[in-house]
Amino acid sequence: MKEDIVSLLQPELIAEAANQWDATEEAALLDDVTNFVYEFKSQKERRILRLTHSSHHTEDEIVAELDWVNFLIQQGVPASRPLLSRNSRLTERYPVQDSYFVAAVFEYAAGHFIDSANPQEWNPPLFQTLGRTMGRMHRVTKQYNPQHLRQKRSHWYEDELLRNATDYLPLDQRQAATDLKKLLTRFSHTAPTLDDYGLVHSDVNSTNFHVNDGQITLFDFDDCAYNWFINDIAVTMPLYSELFAKAGWEAELVEFFQWYMRGYCEENHLDEGWLEYLPASLRLQNIITLIACHQSNVPNSQYRSFYELVLKIYQQGHALFSFDFRKAYKSLT
Repeated sequence: MKEDIVSLLQPELIAEAANQWDATEEAALLDDVTNFVYEFKSQKERRILRLTHSSHHTEDEIVAELDWVNFLIQQGVPASRPLLSRNSRLTERYPVQDSYFVAAVFEYAAGHFIDSANPQEWNPPLFQTLGRTMGRMHRVTKQYNPQHLRQKRSHWYEDELLRNATDYLPLDQRQAATDLKKLLTRFSHTAPTLDDYGLVHSDVNSTNFHVNDGQITLFDFDDCAYNWFINDIAVTMPLYSELFAKAGWEAELVEFFQWYMRGYCEENHLDEGWLEYLPASLRLQNIITLIACHQSNVPNSQYRSFYELVLKIYQQGHALFSFDFRKAYKSLT
C-alpha cells in the first residue's frame, strides 16, 4: 500500500465505518496490500470490513462489484455475502482531503484457508468442487445484466495497471511490459462471445476462498472485471505451488487438472480449443502479478518472498508455460 494512502486512514474512520455495521468490538487488521481489510464482531457474528481508497476503485465500481456478488449468490454460487449498513446501504463513503474511502462489510466465510500440504483437504474432491464452483460462476454470469447500475465493471484490458505497466516496473524488469503487450495483442485478435467472455472474479486463488467440510466459499471480488473465462481459470491453476519442486509433479498436475475440469464441465461448457490458450494465460497472469507487486509495494512488505517467487518464474519460466492442457483434458475419459 502506498504510504500517502496509509497516512489518510485514521483510527476514528475505521471505528466509524465498523459501527455502521453494528460492531461490538474493535476491528482488527487482516491485510493492507491493496485494500485495508479488518475483522470485527457484531454481537457474536464475525464480519469482514473492507476499506477501499478512491484511487483504487470508485464507489460506483464497488457498488457494481457487490451487485454482481449478490446476483451470484442468488444463482447458487457460494460467496461471502455483502451486508447492509445501518443506512440500508451496501457502501458508505468517508471523505478524506480531496479523496475518499469506501467501506463495505461481508459475512465471514465459514471454514479456513486450504492446506495444500494436507491430503485430507487438498485432494480430488476439492479439485472437483473448485472446478464446479468456477463453472457455475461462468455459466450464470452469462445472464447478468447490470443496466440498472450507474456504472458497470470495466474490461480487464482497461485496468490502469496494464495501461501504465512501465510506470510501475523497475528499469531492469521493463521487458515485462513488452511481453505483456504481446500477450494482450494475442487476445485482442479473438472476438468475444457469451460462451467465453464475461464478468469474472479474476483472482480465485487459495487466499480468496475458505473450505468448510469440503465446501468452498469465495470472497474478495475486488478485481472482478469482464475477461476471458480462460484467464479466470488460469488464476486457479497452481502456478506458485510447491508441487513443482517434487519429483513426479506432472502426474499430480494432471490429476488436479482432470478433476478440476470434471467439476467445471458439470456446470459450464467451454470449447476445448481455449485450453491451448491456457499457457499464455498463465504467462499473462504471472506478468500482471509481477506488476501488481510493484504497484502495491510488495517487495518492501512482509510478502517479499512471494514477490521473489513471482519474479523468479517470470525470469526463468515455468513448467506450466509449456504444459499440454488440451492433451490432459482429452485423456479425461
